[in-house]
Amino acid sequence: MKLHIISMFGAFVILPIALGTAIYVGWRTTSLFVFDWMAICGIPADVFRPAANLPQPLLYSLPDGCWVFAGTSWMLIIWRRLHAWVFIFASLAIGGEFGQAFQIVPGTFEWNDITFYTGGFILALIGHKYAQTLFVNNRLIGHGRTCCR
Repeated sequence: MKLHIISMFGAFVILPIALGTAIYVGWRTTSLFVFDWMAICGIPADVFRPAANLPQPLLYSLPDGCWVFAGTSWMLIIWRRLHAWVFIFASLAIGGEFGQAFQIVPGTFEWNDITFYTGGFILALIGHKYAQTLFVNNRLIGHGRTCCR
């Protein structure tokens, strides 16, 4: 596997998922599923609980936007072009949010969520478009070598 594909996966998929999970683990209530998964792995719920407060849009909407970004990026890495599967994460997130508005899906409808889902999707498209420039041409990886082409 080429080094730039691995780097793209790390930067565009793993890091956003890690950021969203860190926000959940650090600032959200311990009744969320992520804490059940942590318990299964033997990780205590209070492993990372900073005292600082986050603004509500960052606390509640940014993690979901990160996951839409990561999922969209993953599909773009797999398909290497704009394909129907690229839209699946954004469609499910936005559809689920409107499902909440019509009380089809449990939860509370929030425009901030729609904004962060859309932003994550658009940023993933932009990131994928410029990934070649970011990871190869500007040599963020490869340290000046042409091994990644």
